[in-house]
Amino acid sequence: MLRSPFFRTTCALVVGSFGFAARAATAAKPATLDLHALTYSGDQQALVAVNQALQAAGQDPGRLGVLEKNLLAEVARSDATFAARQAAAQRLGMVLGVASGPASADTTKALAAMLVDERDTDLARLALEPAVGPAIDTLFVQALSKASGRARIGIIDSIAQRRIASAVTALTPLLQEADVLHARAAARALGEIGTSAALAALLGAPSELTAQARLAAAVRQPTADAIRLLRELQIDSSAPAAVRHAAFRTALDLDPASAAANIVEALSGTDWSRKQVALEAIAASPAPTLVPSIVGKLSTWDAPTQSGAIAALARRADALAVPAVLKAAAHPEGEVRTAAITALGFLPGSTQTADALAGIATGPEAEDARLARQSLTRLNGPGVSQFILEGAEKGAPARRVVFLEQLALRNLTEGLPLLIAAKNDPQASVRLAAVSALGDLAPVSEQRMLLDWTVSATDEAEQTRALRSLVNVTLRNPATATRGQIVFEAIEKAPADLALRLLPALARIGGNASADTAARLAVRNDAKLADAAASALTRWTDGSAIPALASVAEKAASPTVRETAREGAIRYLERNRVAWTPETTQAVGQLLGSTSDPATRKQLLALLQRANDKRALPLAEKLSTDSAVGPTAKATAEIIRANLAGAPKLRASGGAPGLKNIFDYTNSTRWSVPTEGDEWIEIDFRQSRPLSRLTLDQSTREAEFPERYEVHVTDEVARPGIPVASGAGQRGKTVIDLPTGTRGRYIIIKNVAARADSNWSIVELYVD
Repeated sequence: MLRSPFFRTTCALVVGSFGFAARAATAAKPATLDLHALTYSGDQQALVAVNQALQAAGQDPGRLGVLEKNLLAEVARSDATFAARQAAAQRLGMVLGVASGPASADTTKALAAMLVDERDTDLARLALEPAVGPAIDTLFVQALSKASGRARIGIIDSIAQRRIASAVTALTPLLQEADVLHARAAARALGEIGTSAALAALLGAPSELTAQARLAAAVRQPTADAIRLLRELQIDSSAPAAVRHAAFRTALDLDPASAAANIVEALSGTDWSRKQVALEAIAASPAPTLVPSIVGKLSTWDAPTQSGAIAALARRADALAVPAVLKAAAHPEGEVRTAAITALGFLPGSTQTADALAGIATGPEAEDARLARQSLTRLNGPGVSQFILEGAEKGAPARRVVFLEQLALRNLTEGLPLLIAAKNDPQASVRLAAVSALGDLAPVSEQRMLLDWTVSATDEAEQTRALRSLVNVTLRNPATATRGQIVFEAIEKAPADLALRLLPALARIGGNASADTAARLAVRNDAKLADAAASALTRWTDGSAIPALASVAEKAASPTVRETAREGAIRYLERNRVAWTPETTQAVGQLLGSTSDPATRKQLLALLQRANDKRALPLAEKLSTDSAVGPTAKATAEIIRANLAGAPKLRASGGAPGLKNIFDYTNSTRWSVPTEGDEWIEIDFRQSRPLSRLTLDQSTREAEFPERYEVHVTDEVARPGIPVASGAGQRGKTVIDLPTGTRGRYIIIKNVAARADSNWSIVELYVD
């Protein structure tokens, strides 16, 4: 469609405005319109009133006549905004499109003059294109000889939209225009009109100009004529390749009787663009003999053509293609085999296909085997599921393995009994496949069976798979508080070597009960088991291991195990800034009591500075007289007292929307402001306290750091003093180290440099 950008924008804007206002319309009818001051973003009440009047008028000739007159006045008004004239022209088109009679003489005369005016032509077209009646067609044809430049191209486009047959005579000479834009517009319009006269005009002009239009006109002819024209276009070397291929594709749909032969002919040729058109047509072509025609020639084509045809046949999903595709699955060329094996999963399935795929899945080619397993999973057809069940129960071990895997992949729960029975199979590969499938298929009620399988397995790979399946089934139990109980009991009662083998299940099950079990293993006398259990706790994915690690640090017999637990707990608390709880305070207290090392105690006191519960204060005060850690302990006690005074109060420039998000321990929320160079955030700790470091975490908004920052620390917010720190923000996290001895009640963080089109965001603010 040859629409100018202006015209497309105009239609989009005014139609959108009408659609919005019409939904709220009532049956009001203004005597006059007052659109002249309308803007795109201002008050829309005048437009709402017009839309209400349009709805109220319906098809009433009297009301429509009044609206036509008033809207025409708005379109012609010299002091109106362009938005007003645009809206009026579009609504005038609506009136002319529903009116039962012709437009008034005044309307026709005014719009005819606008139509040939370079400035107003798009407004006239907006009003006239929807209008009914041959008089409007005549108006466009007459304007064609009077207009020039952009106005004439727009008029030609409107003629194309309305398919004005009477315009053929006027359009034909334009095909010889030196200005290619006008010539191409005329050709397109003739193609859209598509009468025999229009087609004759196109056939008399150069193909490179009219080929696309001839294609459009062809489909408007009687079928026999259309097919002939499309065939001529296909062999017209002067026509663009895209048009020739489009003619080929269109002819395939119009002439299904010849489509099969034409598709086979294209696939047998050397023109790859034409082949691609033929391949695309295979899936939807109604040609009755298409599939037999293709499979009859399939093996004679080169590998890329075969693979393309096989993929197309898969989309068609015709059972007649199956024998040829099965044969192609053994082709020496990998490209063809890949297409065929994949296609078998989409074609109608049978036991024969399932058997063939199972054979490929056990073959020497790893990629073929992988694809065969995927296709077997998708395969659907009579008897396929039963064939898989039978194959999983008996046969060669390699094939049984394939079918056992399929029980889980196809969710064949009726295969559960034979999966469980495979526990006693003499073939290790069969047992391995069966226990793996049980991890996906077994219900929670089979947890005990899988535990027994895990305990009794002697093959290392089978032990690992059985343990994995046991965990999977355990995690499917909705009763989270008790779901791991039989596993925990079995591990605690097991001898050290078996407990060591079952230990990896604890971290995967997770939670407090699992961590407590690992802690009890870590304090046993077996050094290897204790060390492994403590190490497992240090790799826990959540904070539920912290109390367990603290307990191990206190009670383990081995100093190495105690140290491992202590270091693991400290490392987790340093890396994860989560909400502090009384349980965290208790754990840190245990860790402090488990060591006399000054460096470790300082680390723990630094962590304790996040505490906001009364049990934390005595822990710091107790160490305040210790010569090795006394200063750190005193600072910690002072910070805890400030924390106990209440949560910090926050203020920020421009108000505080989202400001609370900086202390909510959630990475999905943030405080954010435009980076204009004068933004600030103020934190009031309610009382003076020591300060050493600020971390502005914008990890989920990496690029939204302060361009340049300044930090003030003061006890009098009205007198912030000179900055104690300044610098450039950093991606991800901006870490600001404050000078030794910094203390104060207030922190003021400022962004003091602008960065265009960006924000300053804080996801979390960490204060140390």
